[in-house]
Amino acid sequence: MEELKKDETPDMEHAEQEEPESRIIEFFEYREGTIKPELTKKLLSLYELTKIDKELADIDEEKGDLPGKIAGLKETIAATDKKIKENKNILKNLEKEEKKLQKENKEIDEKVNKYDDLKYSVKNNKEYDEIMKTIDSNLELEVNNEKRLKEIHITRVDTEKETEELEKSKTEFKTNLTANEKLLEELTQQYKDEESELYKNRKSLLSKLDEDLRNLYERINGSLKGEATAIVRRGNCSGCYNSVPPQREIEIKIAEEIYTCQSCGRILIDESLVSNK
Repeated sequence: MEELKKDETPDMEHAEQEEPESRIIEFFEYREGTIKPELTKKLLSLYELTKIDKELADIDEEKGDLPGKIAGLKETIAATDKKIKENKNILKNLEKEEKKLQKENKEIDEKVNKYDDLKYSVKNNKEYDEIMKTIDSNLELEVNNEKRLKEIHITRVDTEKETEELEKSKTEFKTNLTANEKLLEELTQQYKDEESELYKNRKSLLSKLDEDLRNLYERINGSLKGEATAIVRRGNCSGCYNSVPPQREIEIKIAEEIYTCQSCGRILIDESLVSNK
């Protein structure tokens, strides 16, 4: 009996010593089985999402900066249209003012001629002085009007020239816009079916994630298009190549929580999880 107890005691101690390791081995055996932990499924969904977004990013790269060019040209055309409209309003107002001054000067000439005739029929110096004063004030007004008419002429010439150049530029902008839109349409048609399938699969994968995880992924993908996740390989983040602390590497391997790289912010996934993908 005593020998049996002695034999049993070492076995129990040995079992206690191996228990933590056994639990880890048991976890990974379970993890490699057909039934995967829920978080593991989410990590795989994130990994697949990243692959889809990488393909979408590659398509966008093929399109180059065409969308940006098109948006920029539309803004430029709109700004040019606005300036042309402003110039036309300026020209309209200048023309109106010019006609008014020309009419006013014609009336002044008639008035001056009238008073000029009257000065010869005055009865005294006072009346003569009053007439001459009236003539002088009208002539001064006419001089000021003429000065303003010259300014209007210069402004009109400059504005008309600027408007003409703006119209030419607008034509060029519209030609470039049409060419870029045509090219983008050709590329869009080329990748239409592929993009449609990718977006369909993307939507399906996103629906499998809870809101917080979905928001986390979209936030990271917004700045790292097609690179929101990274693999932990040989203790390093495959995204930025910075090392991952050993303890954190173990936690990522166990996959009980979502972890992001402390250097680049990517969602980290253990290499063993995707080794067969």
